[in-house]
Amino acid sequence: MAFPPEALMLYVLRLSSGDCIIVEAQDQSIARDLAAAVALEEGESIVSVRPLPRFAARFSPNDDASLNVSSWDDATLDDILAHEYPLLNEAFRQANSLPLMEAGSINRDTLNQLKEAHEKNLEIIRKGLRMELEKFAPETAEKQKASQT
Repeated sequence: MAFPPEALMLYVLRLSSGDCIIVEAQDQSIARDLAAAVALEEGESIVSVRPLPRFAARFSPNDDASLNVSSWDDATLDDILAHEYPLLNEAFRQANSLPLMEAGSINRDTLNQLKEAHEKNLEIIRKGLRMELEKFAPETAEKQKASQT
């Protein structure tokens, strides 16, 4: 679907810190400018920008007279995970593919087996998250540049 030049689109910008910003703009250049002007913190940089095909979130008032994001559209979250956090997305898939326990192994140690399987899954997800956060960190980018020269 082609948009007229004046149409606004949603863009998702991945930051070197691991965060993402969603902005509405006419093009990627304006999206970068908006994010840089209002949302970047010291030392952060924008590492990727792409159109966000779908977005839906629910906001709820809180006792601090502000708003909390209380839920996301599943397709929005899946899209952001797949494109901005592919390593974390793969970790979720890998962790979810591991059986919590082998079939037919019900015995007195079942609870301990479940706890161990749960911890293994959490460690897979934590590793994916660490890899995502390190992927664009300034130290990692400098090491990559040094190894390429």
